[in-house]
Amino acid sequence: MIENKDKRDVLDVTASSSDIPDQNKPKKADRPTVSPQEGGYFLNKFLDQKETESKDTSTAQATPTSPPASKEELEANIVAALQEIYDPEIPVNIYELGLIYGIEIADDYSVKVIMTLTTPHCPVAESMPGDVELKVNSVAGVTSVEVSLVWEPAWDMAKMSDEARLELGLL
Repeated sequence: MIENKDKRDVLDVTASSSDIPDQNKPKKADRPTVSPQEGGYFLNKFLDQKETESKDTSTAQATPTSPPASKEELEANIVAALQEIYDPEIPVNIYELGLIYGIEIADDYSVKVIMTLTTPHCPVAESMPGDVELKVNSVAGVTSVEVSLVWEPAWDMAKMSDEARLELGLL
């Protein structure tokens, strides 16, 4: 070790490695090797598996997504889908938190979701509307989705359901 002007010890990299005790020297690990032929075998097996999966799904009968019997049934399905999206900071789904202000369903089964966030500075302000759009669009019978993010009226804890308050220990 060499002492510098600040009276700190610094490692002398010019010292020979013979000064380092054997127990402190890095150990060389035995790494397994795969020959190109073996690697190719595994890659081919993986690709073959993907091909058989795609053939199975293409031969399977696709179930048509028919619209539900009524708008009320579709709204119930949308609410169930929204209850699967959770706020990342609060362990409660966004529907029970009261972040969904409204669900409007047109005659052609296009859906408009009006929602807010707990705060404009929410870390998921950019991604949450997209998550809502994807989730609602996956509901059978929905033709298109528009998500409107609003800030008025501002969200407060009074908009939470009793289930959410119970989950958070506020009841």
